[in-house]
Amino acid sequence: MKQTLYYYTLCLLLVLGTLTSCGEDDNTAAPAAAQISITVKDATGTIVPGMNVYMFLDPASKAEGRNPAKALKVVSTNTSGISSFDLKQFPALGKEGTLYFTVLEGTPFDAKGTVSVSYKEGETIEKELLLQGNSPTPTPTPTPGNSSYAYGYLPTTVTHELAMSEYERWKSTQVVACGDGLRVIAAPANETKVEGIGFGLLLAAYAGDKETFDGILRFYNSKRTPEAKNMMAWSVTCSGTLDPGSATDGDIDVAFALIVASKHWGDSYLNAAKEIIQLVRTNLIVQCTVGGKSIYILAPGYSGRAWGGCGMTDLMYHTPAFFRVFATVTGDNVWAQLADDTYTLLEAGANPTTGLVPDWQTATGTPGPEGRIGYFGYDAARAPWRLTLDYLWNGNAKADAWADKVSGWAETVGPANIVDGYELNGKPRGTNGLNSAFLGGFAVAATSHSQARADKFGAELSKLRDTYWFNINTRVLYLFTLTGNFYDPLKK
Repeated sequence: MKQTLYYYTLCLLLVLGTLTSCGEDDNTAAPAAAQISITVKDATGTIVPGMNVYMFLDPASKAEGRNPAKALKVVSTNTSGISSFDLKQFPALGKEGTLYFTVLEGTPFDAKGTVSVSYKEGETIEKELLLQGNSPTPTPTPTPGNSSYAYGYLPTTVTHELAMSEYERWKSTQVVACGDGLRVIAAPANETKVEGIGFGLLLAAYAGDKETFDGILRFYNSKRTPEAKNMMAWSVTCSGTLDPGSATDGDIDVAFALIVASKHWGDSYLNAAKEIIQLVRTNLIVQCTVGGKSIYILAPGYSGRAWGGCGMTDLMYHTPAFFRVFATVTGDNVWAQLADDTYTLLEAGANPTTGLVPDWQTATGTPGPEGRIGYFGYDAARAPWRLTLDYLWNGNAKADAWADKVSGWAETVGPANIVDGYELNGKPRGTNGLNSAFLGGFAVAATSHSQARADKFGAELSKLRDTYWFNINTRVLYLFTLTGNFYDPLKK
């Protein structure tokens, strides 16, 4: 009898303990959602980097499971052929269920390969997705009419594999450790410029490389100074500061890269972007009068105060496509106006025949103010890329017209004959010959004109193998753009 009573008492205590435990569990955080990794392989079993994998609620046998607009998320495979999906980003999904991961091709879209995944909360799942056929084409597929951006032509002569292999070469040769962060080297290699940090964060964000992105971001944050109004000092070393003032192009790129990062890794990156955007908005956007019209332009930097402005600015610091994204994420229409006003600045400074613009100009277009470079040099070389993005993403007619003109002039020179500097009338003054910083900018501009022009420039760019820090940084940015991997993060 005592044994029986003891037994029932023990059972009751176990039940009560279970109930108590259940009550405590209800007050704790829910288990982590499923982590799903999809490895894409071709019919021979070879991994395939650069393929866009779409996550759907519906199987590919249904139209909804082949419509990119219906996808919950799209992730491009990394250099190991893997796309990773974190279901914590989708709280509306049940704690268990089935999702479908599909690679699409063509228009209308067909499934090149698909795999279903049954998941439960807290699981880590790895699946293989096998492509049909023996010769898969990496996504994005460059085709006439361009399926990767809303507008333009992507060169068939530049491959995604090249872009990603050059990214890995850039990372192994240009990114070095500094304390708990990572910095992008300049010349000499012990120095780092904020523009290099901006380049690095853009590349890592678009590559989906969180470890590299976070490391470079830690370095950026460690070099913010009061003299730069809490933006990064323009020129630094690992242990010190060479110039504590800011350079606006770097902070613009950092802010935009953080927006791209937020699409991968959450809103903390978006909040950091908004902070930098507001610093630039408050301290570096100035109003000037051009042709009797008031316009916004960017001051080139802040060093105790904003310097330059109407009397001295740099067109290359203006990236209208970025500004339109800033306007959307902040709700501040000044950014949209700055994007539009960029073309007034462009028209004031561009040569009417060649389309070439100076490194530095006044708001009214006078080249080389205060002894600054007044020809098409290493600053201006980036302008074709920065402005053509506004055509590729948004169809901006003024960006299209200028990109067509300047790439048309470059085509008369010949892609293989481009040098690193020109007078605005097209007279060569460069001394270092062909490099990606210049050729690549014209290659991006060529995407506005025709498949033939884009292919011609892309073929020549694919042959280069730059080693100088500025040239390899811009090279990989251009390759990402030319392969459809430098997309508008709000439209992806």
